[in-house]
Amino acid sequence: MTAPQTPFRQRLLAEAVRMEEDRLGRLIEDPAAEARAREGGGDFEQRILRRAVAMDLGRRLATSLENIRQVRSWLLVLVSVLAFLAGVGAAVGVFSQESQINILWALSALLGLQLLMLLLWLVLILYRPRGGGGLLGRAAMGIVHRLGRRLCRQPEAGVVLAAGVGLLRRDGLGKWIASSLTHGLWFLFSLGALLGSMFALSVRQYDFVWGTTLLTEGSFVALVAMLGAPAQGLGWPVPDPAVVMASRIGEASPAGRELWSALLLSALVFYGLVPRLLLTGLSVVLARRALRRLRLDTSLPGYARLSDRLGAPARSIGVLDPQPPDPGTVVPAARGRPGPVRGPVRLIGLELQRTDEDWPPRLAGVDWIPVGRADDRAQRRDVLAALRSWPDTEGVVLVLCSLARTPDRGAERFLAAVCEQSPVPVWAVLDEARLLRSRGIDPAARARQWQAAAGRAGLDYVLEAELDDPRHPGTRELANLLGQGVAPA
Repeated sequence: MTAPQTPFRQRLLAEAVRMEEDRLGRLIEDPAAEARAREGGGDFEQRILRRAVAMDLGRRLATSLENIRQVRSWLLVLVSVLAFLAGVGAAVGVFSQESQINILWALSALLGLQLLMLLLWLVLILYRPRGGGGLLGRAAMGIVHRLGRRLCRQPEAGVVLAAGVGLLRRDGLGKWIASSLTHGLWFLFSLGALLGSMFALSVRQYDFVWGTTLLTEGSFVALVAMLGAPAQGLGWPVPDPAVVMASRIGEASPAGRELWSALLLSALVFYGLVPRLLLTGLSVVLARRALRRLRLDTSLPGYARLSDRLGAPARSIGVLDPQPPDPGTVVPAARGRPGPVRGPVRLIGLELQRTDEDWPPRLAGVDWIPVGRADDRAQRRDVLAALRSWPDTEGVVLVLCSLARTPDRGAERFLAAVCEQSPVPVWAVLDEARLLRSRGIDPAARARQWQAAAGRAGLDYVLEAELDDPRHPGTRELANLLGQGVAPA
């Protein structure tokens, strides 16, 4: 039995569906889910969520999500127990050696590291508002993520985990969840150290001493007074200057065992437990606030492709196949080699021979945004819908075409429609010449056909490349035009 579909779970499922469809380069056909999404009404995001939950893929993802949730819960319990035992172990390490305890060493062992990490957390929160979260919390999240991937064997588990990581990066959600984990684990460490110290002090007699080379006696007395100020304000006894002076190493008989014990325990409470408890509560409140504000980025290609499918029934989907220019029309040849691109690079695949596993192709140093593949009429409609939904006016749209195919009228119409819908320049990248050569066909003649079709459709630039071969001149030129050169082989 799966858990109730909370808004966050619905967005996580929608994000996982989007990532899977981006990997495939196309929308997964599920007319029943799309019809249910339209019938339910609401804004575009609500329809996306309803479609994802109703899809067969969404149900499989929900099952994987529930399994991951169970594994995550057990892992968090394990990490919490380890944090508590670490605190107990620190107390055992302080009190298990000798009956005479150096108070400075005891405070450093039980509070020093976590106070240093608390200071580091504050610095990261103030100076890196988009990062931070605490090293301990991020490490715990990373461990849970990696172990969850290993322990959950379903094929959908990987995409669910990747979608969760993507959502955690938005609106500070991951930062405050990591902060909650960080402070919560340090709270458990402090609790374990406090209980371990109380047990040790209850069953055995210890003498507390101190010694320092750099600090003067007056400075150490002031330090003790500062550490004991919160406890003293509540009426708890703390060592006075006479007790501090009598406890210095070398004195005949250390004094004030009860007072030093009270100082140590109160320091654990006021500098360990209380700050971490308050910061845990604050982080949880801010994480819930970020969770309530979390929304899907519907401008992403995977969601933008759905704008026509999930729109109102009477909504016009625009012109899919505009009439191309007359083939006899003279195409201006004034377009030369463009300058380097500054902005997002969107990638469309037009009737490629590549399998789903090879999409999107990789180009060293280039991080493009896959819009989708345009192999049939429905996919071309989805790609054009995504282009219409983008507000960006910078960057470039790349249409990856296969030289293994002859540019027919449908392909030329689609290229013209891309130029009409795109607010940025459109380039054609001619790939897969190897397939053509393997069939005994001259790639140069086929490339001229594509160049003519691209010119009639109004594209801004045409480039031949072999994306699977980083040494190909066209591949190097493409990488340079996109702002990142390919390292020499």
